[in-house]
Amino acid sequence: MVAQCLGAICGIGLVKRFMKHDYNTYGGGANTVAVGYSTGIALGAEIIGTFVLVYTVFSATDAKSKARDSRVPH
Repeated sequence: MVAQCLGAICGIGLVKRFMKHDYNTYGGGANTVAVGYSTGIALGAEIIGTFVLVYTVFSATDAKSKARDSRVPH
């Protein structure tokens, strides 16, 4: 988790250094909900997307699963 945070800090430093105009134009990349969608709908989409991702990773790496691909480490 520390490495992920340090990577994000380094990444934003590079973006601010080499793309300063775009960074300032778009407010630093702040996320907003698209027009026509509520915050609740956006939150629901994030929850469902996260569930699908985590379920897929857990299913692919489950040692008891018969559907695992042979390329997944044991």
